Amino acid sequence: MTVPDLVRLILAALFLGAGLFIIAMAILGVFKFKFVMNRMHCAALIDAIALALILIGLGFASGNPAFFPKLALILIFQWIGSPIASHMVGRLEVDTDDELSGHMKRLEARPANEDMKAGASASAEKLPAEKGEKPWI
Repeated sequence: MTVPDLVRLILAALFLGAGLFIIAMAILGVFKFKFVMNRMHCAALIDAIALALILIGLGFASGNPAFFPKLALILIFQWIGSPIASHMVGRLEVDTDDELSGHMKRLEARPANEDMKAGASASAEKLPAEKGEKPWI
């Protein structure tokens, strides 16, 4: 085994290990959190970061530079499709969860600082859930 092959395999192992570590942490997060939006955030780590790291590791492990464009296409299609599915799940949760406001923490409005512009201060308008309306995404 030559030195470039050894470096290539070490890089492949590092990228694959990092991707698998992120997947393991994200799966723990999916089981730990109770609210759907928090679970979706953890699951998005698998789609965005872990998949990219694993595909880079697979590209290094193959040793063939022609595999990188194919792996990049897989990643691009995954990045295109994943936000659409996540949006649909989030929209369904907002439309069907009657206790949505109980899951969220409301931040109290702070007084505006002198350096803030007049239009950037926090408004006193009520949230849609406080008005009795369904929150809209």
